[in-house]
Amino acid sequence: MTSQVEVGGLRIAKALSYVCGHRDELAALLDEDDAALRAVEAAVGRPPADVSLTTLLDALHAAVRCAGDPSGVYGGMGRSVMSAGVAGLDVVYRCPLQLCIGRSGQEVDGDVPRCQFAPGATALIRERLP
Repeated sequence: MTSQVEVGGLRIAKALSYVCGHRDELAALLDEDDAALRAVEAAVGRPPADVSLTTLLDALHAAVRCAGDPSGVYGGMGRSVMSAGVAGLDVVYRCPLQLCIGRSGQEVDGDVPRCQFAPGATALIRERLP
């Protein structure tokens, strides 16, 4: 059975993965009102007691929905909460900071994705599944 903490952790990891992968789109959508996005970016990497990522992601989710995206950062019917690499994929890209669920090889077209939260936009770690 999955605990509340595990479900909350997966929800945060999935939201961070979405924010990382769609950072530029979110910034354009929020335009001048991107304080919630900047707050999430600033909070990543801080000690856990320093800030609540859930609270910041909730605020970003609300801002994105108000800006016109009905799915927000937590997603809706079209986004899966399954971790990358779980459903028979050959290649996955893991988060170098181990914060989010990463991306499946199917989500990546062209260049290796980069972590928007890591210093210097570090590349996600490509891994071939057995």
